Amino acid sequence: MNPPDPYSPSFEPLFLALAAVAAALYWRASRRERVCRWRFAAFAAGLVLIAGSLNSPLETIAAHYLVLVHLLQNVIVADWAPPLLLLGLTPPMRAAIARRGGRPLATLVRPRVALPVWLVGWYVIHLAAIYDTALRNPWLLNLEHVALVAIGLVFWWPVISDAPRAISTALRIGYLFSGFVGSVFLGLALTFSGSAFYDAYGEAPRLWGLSPVEDQNLGGVLMTAEQALIFLGAIAFFVLRLLREEQEKERALGEP
Repeated sequence: MNPPDPYSPSFEPLFLALAAVAAALYWRASRRERVCRWRFAAFAAGLVLIAGSLNSPLETIAAHYLVLVHLLQNVIVADWAPPLLLLGLTPPMRAAIARRGGRPLATLVRPRVALPVWLVGWYVIHLAAIYDTALRNPWLLNLEHVALVAIGLVFWWPVISDAPRAISTALRIGYLFSGFVGSVFLGLALTFSGSAFYDAYGEAPRLWGLSPVEDQNLGGVLMTAEQALIFLGAIAFFVLRLLREEQEKERALGEP
């Protein structure tokens, strides 16, 4: 069977439905409290990134032509959208979710649990056998994307949490650094590999004049650069916060 036109939009109703449900729940919760505009914008942007990237030509190219675009799609739903969704939630909204999640959620989002969940999920999803199987089964591909969103939310929860028992700024810096160092090896392996890891893309029609290895190498460059930007940017933010906290402590100690 011939693949679809690479620039034709895809249609993944599951993610449109999930985005609609999430938007409705958010709107309902926002009516109970004052929500600033930037939180609305952040939450909406997170939903648009997920639903839009999976209901557009990006999905068509990712599923049938280029691993480069598939990797771009994966970082969008795992690294970009989750922190935006969490930033869009007010502290009372996050507290309500924590109460509903109870002890299982509290355990899952502890840094010592969330970090290995993120890393194991990230590498397992990108194993060649699993990746190729998902590409040949649309429902498994949807499951892959749901899993990426889920582990992204789990990873970013401790970073963004403002609960009373939230981890310190210094620990957030160490947590983010560990996440970056632990996950970057996949991008580096894809960047410097001399052979294609994924049979599905080795057999796929070529696009933009890229060979399977060039496609994979560029995907690795994109993934590594994206993770450096997101993780190191977040680390820089918390380093500045830590400096402010130290200055405030020094001023407090210096007051008569």
